[in-house]
Amino acid sequence: MSGSLFLRDGIIENSGYDKYNVRSNVDHKISDKFNVGANLSYTRTNKSMKSSGGGNRGGSLIGASISAPPTLYPYNEDGSYNNLQLAYPFMSNALFNPLNLINETSSKTKADLVNVNGFLEYKPIKGLSLKATIGVETLNYTSNNYNSSRYLYGASSASLSSNQQTTIVNENIANYDLTIHDDHNLNFMGGFTYQQYLGTSFGASGTDFISDAPEAWGLGAAANFGTPSSGYTKWVLMSYLARANYSYKGRYMATVSFRADGSSRYSEGNKWGYFPAAALAWRISDEAFLKDISWLSDLKLRLGYGETGSTAIDPYSTLNMLSQGKAALGSGLVTSYAPSSTLPSELKWETTSQWNIGLDLSLFKSRLRINADYYDKTTRDLLNNVSLPTSSGYTTTVKNVGKMGNRGFELLVEGDVFQQKEFSWTLSANLGLNKNQIKELYGGQDIYGSTVGLSYVEDFVTLLREGEPLGVYYVYHDTGFDENGNMTYEDKDGNGVYDNSDKYIAGSPHPDFTYGINSSLTFKDFEFSFFLYGSQGNDVYNVAETANYDMGMGLNLRRDVFNSHWSSTNTAEQNLMAKYPRPAANHNIKHSDRFVEDGSYLRLKNIMLGYNLPVKKWKVKNWLSALKIYVSAQNLFTITGYSGMDPEVNSWGGDTNAGLDYLTYPNVKTITFGAKVQF
Repeated sequence: MSGSLFLRDGIIENSGYDKYNVRSNVDHKISDKFNVGANLSYTRTNKSMKSSGGGNRGGSLIGASISAPPTLYPYNEDGSYNNLQLAYPFMSNALFNPLNLINETSSKTKADLVNVNGFLEYKPIKGLSLKATIGVETLNYTSNNYNSSRYLYGASSASLSSNQQTTIVNENIANYDLTIHDDHNLNFMGGFTYQQYLGTSFGASGTDFISDAPEAWGLGAAANFGTPSSGYTKWVLMSYLARANYSYKGRYMATVSFRADGSSRYSEGNKWGYFPAAALAWRISDEAFLKDISWLSDLKLRLGYGETGSTAIDPYSTLNMLSQGKAALGSGLVTSYAPSSTLPSELKWETTSQWNIGLDLSLFKSRLRINADYYDKTTRDLLNNVSLPTSSGYTTTVKNVGKMGNRGFELLVEGDVFQQKEFSWTLSANLGLNKNQIKELYGGQDIYGSTVGLSYVEDFVTLLREGEPLGVYYVYHDTGFDENGNMTYEDKDGNGVYDNSDKYIAGSPHPDFTYGINSSLTFKDFEFSFFLYGSQGNDVYNVAETANYDMGMGLNLRRDVFNSHWSSTNTAEQNLMAKYPRPAANHNIKHSDRFVEDGSYLRLKNIMLGYNLPVKKWKVKNWLSALKIYVSAQNLFTITGYSGMDPEVNSWGGDTNAGLDYLTYPNVKTITFGAKVQF
């Protein structure tokens, strides 16, 4: 049985994250042929969050903190909050008082996760095992949001939502091991699995409360109520599995496998997908011509091919759904149903096929270990949203369109630098290279990413195009300033109109390579370890930087805007080197390569120092077997040339809009003091 407790305050006031976990495992051997077991785990998480990132510059908490002018006070003389939007006639209505957001808004979530698993294993004859497992996972998730009556930017409001999710997994697996004449080892596996998900949700909201005391839990006291919402989701996944392994003297190895997956998400006739795989391995070091090489511990060559499927679509994408709404009838409103805006279509499995060749090498009695892999992966029948003409009566549909490839190389080098009784040191380094390319799109047409808006700029930044990596930055080329200090851009066709044909691919969020260094050292009862991670060659689009060109809205700007802007009093050389245009109320800013920055970085992800107390000397082994105290730190330092808060950023999430920095909550530096106890 084990338990853990984790309490952490956020870097923003009145925010935090708490996690409690307890786990228990029980195994029992009934007889030589029967084994049973069960495990139970419970996890409670509590989060208190703030509107920390995204949105317009002043509307998010981080944006408001950066944008609030230092010449203004957060409070008025009578102690009430200062509405910064009213400070000057030209003040931006996007600027929120950050202290008002911190103190008068709340967003709290609570999640209870319970996992119960059990198994029964039967071994009727030598080499054969039959194992059945059943697992149930339940997640109860509640959230409540409240804006108090002192919230400056709207009426007091509250919302409550509740989600219940239950997942049942049943696996029935048969394994048979067979050895022939000590040299031929075979293993056969076959089985059937069943997975079912059921989710329900409910939400309610209201505005204008006479008291803030109950917060969101006094929803019934609202003067105005929003439309309640509810949801129901169910899906099923069934699979048949088969695998055969063969090994001759541990020198020649072969594996073939096959799985059939059936998903309720797909259309009739396409619910089942079939995915084969095969692999070969040759332990060359066991050959006679290498037996006498004493420094060679192991050398193995691997070759493999496999296919996998994806169910990454809404469970009801293939059904003609109805949308609920309200319509005026007479003097009141009635409920109406109409076809949804998404046209259902015949969908089949999105399939990924991958080839890989690898090499495993161990030297000097396995003190030096090297693993190298090259892979070539292709995903076909991509599940993508496709826009439809309004004349169709629908706006979008989901189709199997497109193909994408990934090719890359991975290298791991690990060595035992020292191996002594009281002192050991293991050091490893890894390198990863991946080249992503879109091979096909629907009709060969470009797909534009989400609109990225910040103050004056409203346009897309990322692009999907055949032959290019996923989500490249497609923007205008910045050509500096004109003779009046205004921004200028390249007009490729010279027609005097800036449109998408004037844009170009200015960068990519995908790194040239990633790398890491891992070190683990022990000296007597002390332990010391660290992990460094780096990314090289990836670009970041600094959306937040575009806000520093809003010079007429009364917002706080970077110091560089004052120190390095175009001015009629500057010399020609000074204006040539200026980073910002002339001060003006409104600049015609566009998304351009001016905001594409090198996002390469090296970060100390984790470092730990621990001490194992000598509990054996305490003569308490009957109830205490081990006790370790430690101090660790995460994200202790980052080396980067990126001008934003954090180069490891993805404001939108997902792959098509990767690398966009939209005033996002940064990775936090954490120092932890802890103890690990074993009874």
